This record gives sequence, structure tokens and C-alpha cells, in this order.
Amino acid sequence: MRTTRLKRMLRSRFGRVPEPYYRDGDMKYIRAYYDYRKNHTSGGFLLDDITWNDLDMDRFFRRINPGRCTSGEQYLYYMLRCPALDEETYESRRRWIEYAQADEERRIEAEAILARLGCTRRADLCHAFAPEKHGIGMFLFYLVCLCFFLAAAVCACFHLWFGIRMFLASLLINCYVHEFGRRRSQRDYDTVNYIVNMVFAIRKLQKLSDPALDAQMKPAYESLERLKAVIRTGGIPTKMDSGGFEDAILTATLLDLITYEFLKRKLGYYHSDVFTIHESLGKLDAAISIASYRASIDYYVEPSLCFSGAGFLHATDLVHPLLSDAVPNDCTANQPFLITGGNASGKSTYLKTVLLAAVMAQSICTVLATSYEATAFCIYSSLASSDSLLTGASLYTAEVLSLKRILDAAKEHNAILCAVDEALRGTNTTERIAAGSVILQELADSGILCFAATHDLELCDLLKNRYQLYHFEEQIVDGEMMFDYRIHTGRTETCNAIRLLQLFGFDWRVIRRAKERVKHFQRDGVWLC
Repeated sequence: MRTTRLKRMLRSRFGRVPEPYYRDGDMKYIRAYYDYRKNHTSGGFLLDDITWNDLDMDRFFRRINPGRCTSGEQYLYYMLRCPALDEETYESRRRWIEYAQADEERRIEAEAILARLGCTRRADLCHAFAPEKHGIGMFLFYLVCLCFFLAAAVCACFHLWFGIRMFLASLLINCYVHEFGRRRSQRDYDTVNYIVNMVFAIRKLQKLSDPALDAQMKPAYESLERLKAVIRTGGIPTKMDSGGFEDAILTATLLDLITYEFLKRKLGYYHSDVFTIHESLGKLDAAISIASYRASIDYYVEPSLCFSGAGFLHATDLVHPLLSDAVPNDCTANQPFLITGGNASGKSTYLKTVLLAAVMAQSICTVLATSYEATAFCIYSSLASSDSLLTGASLYTAEVLSLKRILDAAKEHNAILCAVDEALRGTNTTERIAAGSVILQELADSGILCFAATHDLELCDLLKNRYQLYHFEEQIVDGEMMFDYRIHTGRTETCNAIRLLQLFGFDWRVIRRAKERVKHFQRDGVWLC
């Protein structure tokens, strides 16, 4: 009956916006698998923190993550930070998602096993007992000796006084050792028990005898054969914290510490197998999460990706996945874009929409569009640079470093997609236009497909031979500024900064003086004092 209720709940939640609970600091644990791969795998492309934060990817991750199991959360996060650059990786992800969508009953059976596994976000699954911690271990040997000493003391109680003193001494020592051991390894208890549950979950999936799933899970099933000792041992007995008989037995016999030390050494020896099982469960759970996300949105398309050749991006009806009632826009880019337009007209949102579409296409094989064809890109952004009191870096310094990393990446990767919003906004107008135009020119000359937004209309003249010019428009209707949020060809012919001052109620004298200075500068090329 309990299984029936669980399956009914999972069926009802599929295709809905997930609402898992996040504690402060949980994202640090969710990104653990990504951090492990980043530090232990050479080569490959991963979204850096600047791009991740610019695109508000934590928020997008939460939009598609149902929080079903820890392995799934960690692998889904890793997928988003590791856009596929080769056909093999992309096709593997697509097949997993295809499996999750193909048969509802088959999916529910697997999903129920993952849901029972659950989330233990603080479990250190990737570093679980580093491989160097092999062998029996002296502490385990001491624990076993103390347990036998207690058993001997119980038998010695037949010799009344000597036996009782021996028993009490053994009990006091064991209580002290138990308290010391529990404090030292409390977090590891959760890790060991979760890994044991992962092993049992793989065995349950194997018993489903699903040929399509078995083909995907073959590496995990091979690892399962080498972890039979873990299955026979089971998890660590846990204290009930009720002061009852069970707690007293665990404390006296050290049974939980002995089990923990044994499993810790065993799991450390088979670290690579534990990692394979963690990864396989993550792939399955992440695929189900993506299938549910697809069912929760109005429309999407599976992208058509090219894994070689010059960079291009052709898409129709692109929308931002985190905006309600988003206005669709097309994108046909064979060369860089330079986008102009007034404040709040939609420039920055368009940049984020294009980059996020590329991330989604290469990571979760899903784009919110009616068509999407593009090169598989390394993706970078420079959208929201800021100064830092902690590092002492100014806004301009942060922007320079952000742009330089993109140019440096062009030396290592062939196809790069980047977005730049208001290049070098942290310096004066003259040098911003001069340096910004040269940097944007260099990005284009390096073969980077760059989408840049600016308020500096002078850049349109300086870059018109290397950048396609586009703009967003606004209109004043009944005293209110209205935007259509649609991209148009060519440069903008209007500016709205002073009009916004007027609409927001600034004194008419401020508005008049601002307009006079603009006219004077446009006529004479110098500012009116």
C-alpha cells in the first residue's frame, strides 16, 4: 500500500514545477560532484562561475530539480555546468532522457526506487573514504578487541568480584571510546549509510529486468558484483537517542563503530565502483527530472547540433525559461551581433536568453524554441561585473579580467559563444568607446560568435563591418513608455534616458537642462557648462 501511494504521488508530481526545500549552504553540497570532476578530470569545458552567475543558473537549476535523490541533484548540476562538446556525450544524455520519456510505468518503477533512496545532501559521496585509506586499519582492530574484552568480562561475571570489576572497567572504556568515535565520524555515518543505500538501489533497479535500463546501467551492474560484501553487511546501526535498551547495546558493544570502520575501508578500496554507481544513479535521476521539466513547459525543441566547423546559431521563437509571458525572439547569427536600444528595452534579457538556450541545448538537450540549430559552443559571458571590497578590484578591473578570459579561451577552443553587456562601463566615455571597440573587434577576429549590447551608438559605426546591427525599440503611449521586447534589424534611432527621468517625476528644470546639454553637445561637440 505504501508503494502504491508513493507511485501515485510521483505520477501526480511529474510535469509540475518542483518545490524542494533548500537550506542555507545546500548548493555547496549539490555542486560537490561538479567540483570533484573539475579537480580530478583534465581537459573538457565547464561553465565558469562568472557565466554561471551571470545567467542566474542556480535559479534555473532549482526550477528543474525535484530533489528526488542526492546523486540525481549532483549530476543534474554537473550536466548544466558541462555543456556537451562532442557527439558521443550529447547522444548519451539524449538516450537517457529518451528512456525517461518512453514509458510511464517503466519510469515510475525506477523513480520510486530513487525516491526511496532520498536526499542526504551533506553526504560526501565523491570523496567517500579516499582510496589511500585501504586495509583493515588499526582502529578497527582495537574496536574488535574491546568488543571481545567486554564479552570476556560478561563471562567472567561468574567469578563474582573479579568479573564485576572487569565488566565495569570494560563498559566504561567502551562508553568513552564510543563517544569519541561518534563525535569523530558522525557526518561519515550519513555518507556510509547513503552509499550502502545506493548499492541496494542499483540492485533493485537490476531486478526490474528492464532491457532498455540494463543497457544504460551496465557499468553500475558490473560494480555491484564487486560490492557484495557491502550488501551482506548492510548499513550502520544508528542510535535512537532515546536512552533505551538498543542505545545501550550499541554503546557497550561498539557495533556501530565496528560496522562503520569495516564499511569505510571496504568502500575506500572500491572507491571507483562507488563513484560509478553514484554517477549511474545520477544520470537516471537527472534524465527523469529533465523529462518532467519538458512536460511542465508549453513548448520545447530538441536541438540540432553541429560538433565541428564555424560557429553559427539559428533559432526561432526563443524565450527565457525563467520569465513568465516571455516574448519570443528569433536569432540568425553567422557573425557577431551588436545590439542597441533604450534602458529596460530587452537587450540584456536577449543576451541571457541566447546564452541560456545554448547551455540548455548542450546540457539537457532541450531548448525553449520552435527550432534550434547551432554549433556546440564553449560558452562565456561578461554581463554583470562589479567591484569587490574584499579583493580591492574595481569595476573596470573586473571587466577587463572578465573580457580577457574570453580572448584567452579562443587560443584553446575553436567554437566560442559569448555575450558582453556594456563593455568597459567602469571607465570614461572616450576610453570606453576606444578600448571597447577594439576589444569587440578582437573578439570577432578571433572567430568568437559574440553578442554585445551597448548604449554607445558610436560603436555601430566603428564595428559595422564585423557585427550585424540590431536594436530594441520603445514608444510613449498615454504618458507611459511601452516596449515590444522584439529584436529589430539596424541600429536604434532613439534614446530614452531623459524621457525616463520625466516619466518618473523629476523636476521640469532638470529635464530641460539635460535636453539643452544634449543638443549643445550634438551641435558643437563639447558639453555645455
